[in-house]
Amino acid sequence: MYILRSIILTAFSIYSFNTFAQEFATDIHEKKAVSFITLEKKLNSKPYLGPKDIIISQHMAEPLLYRRAEKNIPDLVVTYTFTQKDSLVNSIEYEWDMLNFERERKPQPLKIQQAFIKKYLHLADFYTKKYGKSDQNGELTDLSKLDQPHGLNRRDQWKPNDSTEVWLHCTFSNIREKQGNATIEPTNRIRLSINKVKKNNTPKLNEKDLTAAKLSFDQFILKLRAGDLEGGKAFLSPTIRNQVNETVFNQIKSAIKPEAFKIFNQGFQIIPDGNTYLTIQYTYIGASDPPSEIVKVLFDNEHLIVGFHPLRLQQKTN
Repeated sequence: MYILRSIILTAFSIYSFNTFAQEFATDIHEKKAVSFITLEKKLNSKPYLGPKDIIISQHMAEPLLYRRAEKNIPDLVVTYTFTQKDSLVNSIEYEWDMLNFERERKPQPLKIQQAFIKKYLHLADFYTKKYGKSDQNGELTDLSKLDQPHGLNRRDQWKPNDSTEVWLHCTFSNIREKQGNATIEPTNRIRLSINKVKKNNTPKLNEKDLTAAKLSFDQFILKLRAGDLEGGKAFLSPTIRNQVNETVFNQIKSAIKPEAFKIFNQGFQIIPDGNTYLTIQYTYIGASDPPSEIVKVLFDNEHLIVGFHPLRLQQKTN
């Protein structure tokens, strides 16, 4: 009997997980809006007219909103945001909020708030099983907070990879309170959002690239100080090589001192055209700390100089 009960519970757990997996997104990368429109039709969702004033980001189409029927809590409103050009989904927001279907916020009976909490915990459990432990803040156990300022709150965040964020948060409160010119209204709401985030494509510093870049700089400085324009051009990127004539070469030469250099800082710089370059800031061996002068040098993928900027730093005065 216990074995049978265990099998039934396991089967129910798998069924529940699969049901959530069908109703709530976990991966939106390279997914087009049409696939989610098909899902909403399958779930018998109805198109929903949201707020009249919607701020639409550049390159994004007008969001699609759907209303899904729920039991014991307000119906779910799903918002799909996608690109105008190719209809790729950028974010999905799921919201359960009494205010979507009521004219004003008002206190809710404990039965409804407990149903809200149950829903939240099911969602948190689903994404935890999918992505692992969340970054959690707050708890939903002390129901006495429902009738206290700030109410009952919890927030969970998952970052399954470097280009996806999942946020789940809720607020449950029956408090109506005036604070100065503002009024705190009763709020009972769950929001779940799956968002694309821009990948961090900044490369990592490695010794091989730094060594090659330093060699290019050292050789360029030797040719510069010797007045060898053609020899110096060999260490310049093709993108700027033809721009450096005798006049420019001599201007660079006159802008630096006849002293040895040392590295002050190193990293990467993104320029307005979107390209990222290895950047090394040099200062002079005998410079003060912090230095009053630096030479900022940018290098291309071949470790050739693509930018050379002698800079004088403004010192702070008391």
